[in-house]
Amino acid sequence: MAPTTFSPEISKAAAEWLTLSMDAGFGPQDAERLQQWRNADPEHERAWQHIESMNASLHRLNTHAAYQTLSTLHSASRRSTLKALAWLGMLAGTGVLASRTEQWQLQIADYSTGTGELKELALSDDTQIVLNTRSAIDVKFTDTARIVTLLNGEIMVTTGHQANEHRPFRLLTVHGYIQPLGTQFNVKLAGDSTEVTVLEGAVNIVPMEGANLVAHAGEQTSFTTNHAYPASAIPAQTGAWRKGLLFANDMRLADLAQELGRYRPGFIRCDDAVADLRISGVFTLNDTTQALEAITNSLPVSIIYRTRYWVRITASHA
Repeated sequence: MAPTTFSPEISKAAAEWLTLSMDAGFGPQDAERLQQWRNADPEHERAWQHIESMNASLHRLNTHAAYQTLSTLHSASRRSTLKALAWLGMLAGTGVLASRTEQWQLQIADYSTGTGELKELALSDDTQIVLNTRSAIDVKFTDTARIVTLLNGEIMVTTGHQANEHRPFRLLTVHGYIQPLGTQFNVKLAGDSTEVTVLEGAVNIVPMEGANLVAHAGEQTSFTTNHAYPASAIPAQTGAWRKGLLFANDMRLADLAQELGRYRPGFIRCDDAVADLRISGVFTLNDTTQALEAITNSLPVSIIYRTRYWVRITASHA
């Protein structure tokens, strides 16, 4: 009998195809791409057949019907189902379908936030975590360790100080891990690196393949899988997102638009002609429309709303 384990890449791909097929927007083009993936390699097809075999309890319904059944479950139940499949060896690994990675992470994570949403958590060791917009974490406490994994976005962590707590606390990202030394710190996934800002205490930053770095209160740094960059002083307004504010200090307009876009459904596009204009000010994240309109008070630009979800910043012709 053929083994039921698969490479991390194939497992992750099958997992994300599973997520796609459960999506209400899964259409004929998606179905065609799925079939192409299945046909591309015998292992792909074997992995997909393995999903079907795991649905024996559903009386061997066809795959689409089975996943439609899963999709009707409460989100927490569906997440538990997906994680159960992961432990069975179907969904583990790192992989592909990058365009759906964030959606997958937000769906399967223990805790997550939507666009423009903030969430405060109190863990069992009294650690406090605030999730910023479109963020996701997993939490795993055992008898020997306390592990929080940042899957997407940005969080603020204030570690607990329970008496007789001897289990080490680690915050994992795709680039390595951070071990706080009794502290409050901010962590943000930023593409190819993890950004760390220390507000209190100190943290030990350990890249996956590089030398570690200790950052202290008032310092910020970033690290990749093989390098931690020297720390520098943090701006006074660090962590303002917790109060729904964004401080811009001589910021490129394109960068401001990108940051506001994290808190608004849809897209904010900044024309190249005005992308390098500089702006300073305080902008509200709770009302991004108001923030966008405030830009026109400082710069010769216009805000064009093609729809509520498609915004363009262009040069003003007034």
